[in-house]
Amino acid sequence: MNTLMIFLFESLILSTLTYLYLHKKTRISLKFLYLDNLMVVALTMLICYLLSKIIPVDYHWVLFLVIPALVLGIAFGLTMIRFWRTPNRKIKANASELISPADGNVLYIKKVEKGEVPVSIKKGLEAKLDEITQTDILETPCWLIGINMTPFDVHKNCSPIEGKIVLNKHISGKFLSLKEPKAIVENERNTLVVKNDDMTIGIVQTASKLVRRIDSYVKEGNAIEKGEWFGMIRFGSQVDLIIPASCKVNVEIGQQIYAKSTIIASKN
Repeated sequence: MNTLMIFLFESLILSTLTYLYLHKKTRISLKFLYLDNLMVVALTMLICYLLSKIIPVDYHWVLFLVIPALVLGIAFGLTMIRFWRTPNRKIKANASELISPADGNVLYIKKVEKGEVPVSIKKGLEAKLDEITQTDILETPCWLIGINMTPFDVHKNCSPIEGKIVLNKHISGKFLSLKEPKAIVENERNTLVVKNDDMTIGIVQTASKLVRRIDSYVKEGNAIEKGEWFGMIRFGSQVDLIIPASCKVNVEIGQQIYAKSTIIASKN
């Protein structure tokens, strides 16, 4: 029993440090210290208990070396389940409300004036989203909302409104880290512009340095429904949403939001 308590302590320390590190590096919510963290510890202890029954007592010390691998392996497995899942979420927004295109936390909310190219500003350097000028989205002032997607967020993206896809442009990049100021223009990205009778909105999917693929499920000219999944970014990424400034933004910087279920803005 004393040995199992030591295993439990080792598992808890290693798992907690892992999730604290992920929180610092990827901005995952601290709630995972109470969710996935405890699940990792429980599964690790279950496997250790079963192994202790088949391994001779004199060799139980081997489990001390196995536990780090178990913690990391189980944590990685749970993360991949969260990453690849496609949640069945009901859309509760009415016709005048826009839903979030992505899971993640809000990085910034910035005003873009009429005719001004949307810009991502990091550490004083600018990165322009020039491809958006191929549409009429900039004929009126806009809001630019940045959403950071951690590995624990769903990585499929959906349309905030229904309408017609007037732009679906893929841009190959240099795979820089999203921490770099020029990442938005030099990383791989895909820009989608959707238009209906009431408004035109844009969604920019930006990949991280580890990503080599952004999947697109739709084509230019297609009709798309509100909440329809239109693509997926592989691993850590960012989504920028461009909507008319006439809309009321319903989220705040730092807020965790969810694709399909969070009402990100509404028409005034």
